[in-house]
Amino acid sequence: MRIRHLLLLAAVGYPLGPASAQRWEIGVFGGGGFLSHADLPGAPGVAAGFGGGPSAGVGLGHDLYRHWSGEIRYEYQSRNLQLTSGATAASMAGEAHVFQYDILWQRRTWRRRVRPYLVAGGGFKLYRGTGAEAAYRPLMEYAYLTRTVEWKPMIAAGAGIKWRVGSRLVLRVDVRDQVTPFPGRVITPAGGAGPSEWLNDIVPSFGVSWVFGESGSE
Repeated sequence: MRIRHLLLLAAVGYPLGPASAQRWEIGVFGGGGFLSHADLPGAPGVAAGFGGGPSAGVGLGHDLYRHWSGEIRYEYQSRNLQLTSGATAASMAGEAHVFQYDILWQRRTWRRRVRPYLVAGGGFKLYRGTGAEAAYRPLMEYAYLTRTVEWKPMIAAGAGIKWRVGSRLVLRVDVRDQVTPFPGRVITPAGGAGPSEWLNDIVPSFGVSWVFGESGSE
């Protein structure tokens, strides 16, 4: 029971230890995405994946220690399903929803206005086809683009910079690599065997957040 309680407190960013700061940060962010594609088994030259598109989300962070923070994030992403082979392509409207928890290591403490940081974490990404299914699409002899919903585990890592404006407002820019297994039900290979490759989603974003709570020790 004690281990379960500790994990729960860590997940919500509970301040552990006397050196922790009682400071929270809530904000919004937006950006884009650039995704890798995977080669379909048994279909030389045919790649499957998702197109890049805009993204937006919200986050809630908590300073755990002088250089460490925890952060919960939700992100909506516009991600169209795609099949490509040379000059031939097929697509279908789609989206993704990201739910994750990250740990941030910030090189400088809160007293410094500019704070570079590294981030690592994980969670889940929901892939969803939203367009109309068609009786025929180019390359559908190799794979089907479907209106299926599929959850995939996700790991993420990246880096960024925070600029504190005044005492409460923070501007931030970062880039993260979100990595998931290939969603083989949303894009269903005709041969049955899906790609073993993982998909990389490079997501740069710009955010604005508001800091509240006591400053704690630095």
